[in-house]
Amino acid sequence: MAVHKEVSFLGNLLVLGIFLHHVDGKACTRECGNLGYGICPRSEGSAEEPICTNCCAGYKGCKYYSADGTFICEGESDPKNPKGCPRNCDPRIAYSKCPRSQGETLIYPTGCTTCCTGYKGCYYFGKDGKFVCEGESTEPKACTLECDPRVAYMTCPSTGLAKIKDVCVNCCTAGEGCKLYGHNGSLLCTGESQSISTA
Repeated sequence: MAVHKEVSFLGNLLVLGIFLHHVDGKACTRECGNLGYGICPRSEGSAEEPICTNCCAGYKGCKYYSADGTFICEGESDPKNPKGCPRNCDPRIAYSKCPRSQGETLIYPTGCTTCCTGYKGCYYFGKDGKFVCEGESTEPKACTLECDPRVAYMTCPSTGLAKIKDVCVNCCTAGEGCKLYGHNGSLLCTGESQSISTA
């Protein structure tokens, strides 16, 4: 009888472990969603190529700056419930800094995206323009395959202290624990563990 209880208890732990794995692992179905478009507030613009927006129309969570780097304002518009804002360009604003930096701000069409497969921090809307959900999945980091000309050599845990020269790499594509050094021997960056999708 004691053995039966122990086996039953272990079985319950196993089932609970499988359930938790699916919750944390974000197991999404392969069904396509019926979404109209998505908005992912991202950093945009530069001193050389300013954006056209204003503080009212700027996204909440994004900060807006002038060409010389002076903070102008934080965005006031919530993508889930946009404000009725004027469409004029604030001539003081050159660029924005948002929690997300790479990729498109407007996602249209959304393809097979669902609320489960949509990215966290992105807002998805139906074909009628009404807010449906915020994405639930972590967005993989997109890395370019461009060679960083500042890199003279790198070292990686797998090669010990050996200097790897003439390699095409950048701070995003460097393997976990690999260190990139400049031509003057200064450390540029250290590679991190990440999901990478090349872009």
